[in-house]
Amino acid sequence: MSRYSIFFFVFFSQLIITSPYTLVERDRHTASYMDNKIYFLGGSTEQYPIGTNDFFYLDVSIPFNLDSTLPIYDLSNDARYIHPHSYGASTICGPNKDTIFLICGVSEDNFYYRFINNKEWVQDSSIFSSGVQWKSVVCNKNGSYIYTYGRYDNANKYVMTIEDTTRNSVLSNLNIMNYLAPAILLPDGRIAYIGEILSENLWFRNIYIYNTNDGTWRNMSTSGIEPSPRHSHTMVLTQDGLIIIYGGMNNIHLGPSPDQILVLDTKVDPFTWSTPNIDPAPSSAPYGGHTATLVGNYMIIAFGFYRNATRDFIYSNQIHMIDVSEKNNYKWVKNFIPTKSAIIDGTSGGTETTSNITKTAYSTKSPGAAHAAIIGGTTGGIATLLIIS
Repeated sequence: MSRYSIFFFVFFSQLIITSPYTLVERDRHTASYMDNKIYFLGGSTEQYPIGTNDFFYLDVSIPFNLDSTLPIYDLSNDARYIHPHSYGASTICGPNKDTIFLICGVSEDNFYYRFINNKEWVQDSSIFSSGVQWKSVVCNKNGSYIYTYGRYDNANKYVMTIEDTTRNSVLSNLNIMNYLAPAILLPDGRIAYIGEILSENLWFRNIYIYNTNDGTWRNMSTSGIEPSPRHSHTMVLTQDGLIIIYGGMNNIHLGPSPDQILVLDTKVDPFTWSTPNIDPAPSSAPYGGHTATLVGNYMIIAFGFYRNATRDFIYSNQIHMIDVSEKNNYKWVKNFIPTKSAIIDGTSGGTETTSNITKTAYSTKSPGAAHAAIIGGTTGGIATLLIIS
């Protein structure tokens, strides 16, 4: 009888640790790709518009179809000590590139967390200035430094913070003259800020580049087509040096930008813009508040918002995918087949340029944490009854 008790105890314990997760509509979350998992954290939901600490991952080591049950697992119990938030910024960094670094704003303070060895979140003492809307965070090639860029609240002042991840200390704070776009790390160690924010929209003609190798800046005027202005888009970098921008909305008409997908070739000087061929997007595809992660040849677009036929904002609980394997000919797909290719880099959140970082903290549990608690209590109770029997 004791053998059966041990079996049931182990079985139900595993259910508690990795519970299937019921997706809810959300936007302004973060996504971090590590060890064949895309980790999603935080974001706004209908029930918790200020923010959540929901924490779950999509397993991309196995095939799946978007119309079937997705391999998504809830880890919200591991993130219960993280402040509920939206508009966070995250990156994979550290000497072994095995740690998620998250910075988020709640009330008047910034909070800084590390997710170590796929096990636990650790809150570090705040080493970042308070009252800053952090827009992007980038890790250098060897994982030793993190470059965080943001804008001071209620002031036209901008700052880049350089942190030593091995010592958990700030090396320098650089005052920046321009309101730059979110950043992406190029293979040669340069950080490209794709555009400049003017009149609450992002304009792409000028690219600001920071060289992490020698600490110098360059202002590059790009060539090719003229991308339409936007905000709330995302971008990823392919292994052949192409930056793919997806989504975005324009503040003038509050609708999606007409060129929803763009390509910037970084292998040429100056960088060159083009528009690839792609079939029409699904009606449920978001164009703002989403995340985009490149896994192999698949650009995985998660959650976000879009407008329906009556121009109401609809928040998504779905995942969409674009196959970018064929140059200049992309297509929306539903089947994911894993490959040995890995992500180079990608934005971990929507590139919102107008709203503030979260200003209020919740004391109640987020839906993910509540879901984990329900499953934990239910399975634990069943396991206890079986053991008693």
